[in-house]
Amino acid sequence: MNGTVKGQVELLFGARVGRAPQGVEWAPGRLVLLGEHLDHQGGRVIALPLAEGVACAWAVRPDSRVVLWAMNERAKDHFVPGEAVRSGRPWADLARGAVAQAAAGGRRLPGLDLMVFADLPAEQGLGSSAAYLVALLRAVFAAVGVYRSRFELAEDVPAIEAAVRGVPCGPLDPLAVAAGKRPGVPLLVDCRTFEVDPLPWPAGLAARWAATGIARRLDQTPYAERRGELARALTALRAFAPDLESLCDLDPTRLAALAPALGDPLARRVRHVVTETQRVSAAVAALTDGDAPALGRLLDAGHASLARDFESTTPAIDAQAEALRAEPGVLGVRLQGAGWGGSLVVLHATPR
Repeated sequence: MNGTVKGQVELLFGARVGRAPQGVEWAPGRLVLLGEHLDHQGGRVIALPLAEGVACAWAVRPDSRVVLWAMNERAKDHFVPGEAVRSGRPWADLARGAVAQAAAGGRRLPGLDLMVFADLPAEQGLGSSAAYLVALLRAVFAAVGVYRSRFELAEDVPAIEAAVRGVPCGPLDPLAVAAGKRPGVPLLVDCRTFEVDPLPWPAGLAARWAATGIARRLDQTPYAERRGELARALTALRAFAPDLESLCDLDPTRLAALAPALGDPLARRVRHVVTETQRVSAAVAALTDGDAPALGRLLDAGHASLARDFESTTPAIDAQAEALRAEPGVLGVRLQGAGWGGSLVVLHATPR
């Protein structure tokens, strides 16, 4: 856990609530090195947990109310479990959704004081929404003495996002932030089996995020439209390949044979999935071999695919990526975090 954020939220909780919290839960943000838009297709993704994250302090109340302090919003919400989820404020509605999820199946919840504090920027494509929900869910379940596994969180978080914001999120972010114990240790996340395995990280290599200056929420982007396009493509391809379980199972040769049946832009959307799947496998090999330049080239190729085939970048973002590539020591740059804004992941060499 980020000790600074934990200490701050404990102090803030004591000052606002008048007593110490009974516990503090934390979840980190994440970078996506490679595997963009593979999670909702059941593919594999390489994620890098960040040191920044979201902390949630909690304590049981003597009454039945839930009182939420959102310190980054400088705002407060209170409600009774079972009330309508929507209040018109996204930060409050997500918290209400987390409490409703914890109360599902007739589980009785006590009244709770909850306080959330983050050093992870929101709307930058860093997994902040998933980190917020995972920290909240862990806190609410801890209050009733229930452990919530990453497998369960990977189902909880998309369900809440869909119910509250209408965003059909995949399981990557909750899996990555729930499993992200050590910043900077890359994780290979299998979004079909929900398995998460650590990968080696070459010496002399670092990754950072660079803000594009374009804040974005997924419910205000074509994200759901792209998912719909991929769903239509899979349905169309199954008419010719009934055994096809996922677009990630296609190889380039098979796609070339089937692409005419899709037409444009569906063929390009699927081509991104197929080539990104290959890039993930190549990146695992590059990390294992300590081949940092190869990893950088894969990031650049991934950005080109997002621009050309998935159309989730913009000319301004492409120009920023190109400018970053010209900086000394930079090995590769790619838009990450679903797209249309947020941040770029920058891979660069460090002095030895």
